Amino acid sequence: MDERGRKTTIAATATVVIVAVLLATCFGPWASDDSVDDLEGQVYVIHTNDTHGYYDDNLGFAKVAALRDDLESRGATVFLLDAGDAFQGSQYTMLTHGQSTVDVMNAVGYDLTVPGNHEFDYGFETYIENEGGLTFETISANLVYADTGETVFEPYTVLERDGYRLGVFGLCTPDTLDLVMPGYLDDITITDPVDAARQMVDVLEKENVDCILALGHIGVDPSSSITSDEICAQVEGIDVFIDGHSHTAMSGGEVVGADLELEESDTLIASAGYAIEHIGLVCLTADGGCTAELVDSYDRTDSEVDAVIDDLHSDFDETLDIVIGHTDVELTGERTQSRLEEVGLGDFVTDTIRALTGADIALYNGGSIRASIAPGDITAGMVYQSFPFENYVVTKVLTGAQIVQVLEGGLAGLPGAAGAYLQISGIVLTYDSSLPSGSRVVSVTLSDGTPLDADEEYLVASNDYVMAGGDDYPILADIEAEGRHGLVYDALFDRFASIGVITWNTDGRLTDLSALR
Repeated sequence: MDERGRKTTIAATATVVIVAVLLATCFGPWASDDSVDDLEGQVYVIHTNDTHGYYDDNLGFAKVAALRDDLESRGATVFLLDAGDAFQGSQYTMLTHGQSTVDVMNAVGYDLTVPGNHEFDYGFETYIENEGGLTFETISANLVYADTGETVFEPYTVLERDGYRLGVFGLCTPDTLDLVMPGYLDDITITDPVDAARQMVDVLEKENVDCILALGHIGVDPSSSITSDEICAQVEGIDVFIDGHSHTAMSGGEVVGADLELEESDTLIASAGYAIEHIGLVCLTADGGCTAELVDSYDRTDSEVDAVIDDLHSDFDETLDIVIGHTDVELTGERTQSRLEEVGLGDFVTDTIRALTGADIALYNGGSIRASIAPGDITAGMVYQSFPFENYVVTKVLTGAQIVQVLEGGLAGLPGAAGAYLQISGIVLTYDSSLPSGSRVVSVTLSDGTPLDADEEYLVASNDYVMAGGDDYPILADIEAEGRHGLVYDALFDRFASIGVITWNTDGRLTDLSALR
């Protein structure tokens, strides 16, 4: 794209509120005042990412479909893309193992998607079965079968509509292999996204396309092994990179609501946040440039999509609305908070699985806790929303020295929020996050005040993901299981019911000395 298009991209940073304002912003100086209702010849890419099964929360899928129909009714050419993590995260995805997302996204009428890491949370075969039910294409240039080197999906496609040719290739984060349950992707490898992107640009430049677009589940989180802005800085020829994975909202190529500077490139990066809090809209402008905006509010809806979502509510809400307990206090567990500090649901789930198994110590990765529970009645649906992974309880025998090693692994990501951060029961941990990684544990005592003995053996309970080495705990993967128990859900349901009314949140079992200075 030309330099004028690049300057337009950087300048367009305002977040839109209504479509009329959005259209005027996208068209900028080259649109006449009366052209908002006549979009003949204009090209848009509507995009979503990290929707996580939240079908009608925030703006919702029905408004995505309505916005597409609205623009098309005005004569615009519209493409609709999703950047991954659509099949896991809500009560409905858990109860259907992602099938509910197939029904909703088909009703919306997407053109294209790329797999996110959470697409594989119910196993590779389950995702392949779900993907086979989609009425639109899945692409990825770097998700590869390990034995043959062939890509699992087509690496790219050319979407042609109204004479406009949009060349799109897909990219998956290499971190997927570390984030998915160990064993789920044993036959899969993920190649270098930079190499894959360069190959795809070379291919698409020969396809006579009007725009080369990367559809990536990569993200801009600096803790990732590679970010989308780093890819764009190393690969020339990508006009637009529609991104997911880090739940980042971006407008005009800049991060919204966070102090994060991206590496410079000639590529416009666009991302729409999380759970359709925004709808992303890229304008491919008449002069060969592009702009990217966020739709924050939209009134229209699509009745067919609403009907599909209403059917899900009819099928499952009676079960999800069953009251299993009550809390007088907020049980904290918001997805970022649980990766940084002790949270109420972390205490509750670890106490629960320790009581279930008779273990001395229980550990639970903060990344598996995703939402707080507000004061009031506790329903089954709230538990599924807070714990959206179908985990089983596993016990193993560890020495005190091994436990300290595991605890150090849980602290390694600080001060950033990392899913490996451990919620604990049966021990009290004092640490200092300002110390070098690997030497942050200051003291570990059992709940009765007895110091943890490095040579003593302890029965430890956790979920099967952590015990299999997930979240980078290889030491646990190498230890044979002592016992295998039921689903974490069932244990939680039973304990909520047996307690009746909860009156406590956290009790000070995790202390960071650096936060006290």
